[in-house]
Amino acid sequence: MKKKINTRNLKPINPWFIRAYYNDSLYPTIVKEISKATDTKKRGRKISLTAEKLHNFLFYLSIGLDYKEASESAFIPENTRQKYMVSSETFRRVASLARENLGIVSRMALTRAIEGRKPDYYAFTHPITKETIYLLLDEIQPNPKAAMWYLDKVKYFEKYENKHKKNENSIGSPQNEHEAQLLEQLLNRHYDYIQKRAKS
Repeated sequence: MKKKINTRNLKPINPWFIRAYYNDSLYPTIVKEISKATDTKKRGRKISLTAEKLHNFLFYLSIGLDYKEASESAFIPENTRQKYMVSSETFRRVASLARENLGIVSRMALTRAIEGRKPDYYAFTHPITKETIYLLLDEIQPNPKAAMWYLDKVKYFEKYENKHKKNENSIGSPQNEHEAQLLEQLLNRHYDYIQKRAKS
């Protein structure tokens, strides 16, 4: 059973996903798309989605919550979230990216652990001051254990898939001579029954 994450004590911050995808144009673009889809008569309906709710929703998704849990944590009703997904392609796309965030981060971390990394600088723009900040990234030595774990995982799933494919192919097939005789008898009886019905 999936353990529910308590989000009451989690304060939305700016992890790398938010820094990468949440910019000044994202919220207005989503609101524009939702407005066009829901306000076809141009009556100027107010959208309940705020920039803060959008930010929080994407944050909660990016740390591993599913759509429903992230909606609740960001105070967006689930049925409203579903309407937004239908109405706005941008909302749907960025929400999908946020939901896959942990998987992407995990793959990146595994890649770095296997390949290693030379010392380097990472540059990003501060969201408030707009100043470019450089962070020193330490050297990472290749980790043979991570590589071995990954190869074992790949081999395990290959064996698992091959085993199931083999079982799928054998469904309904006679496993021995006795089963083959029983199958032949059933087919003969069915054939005789069809012939009898055709003559009557």
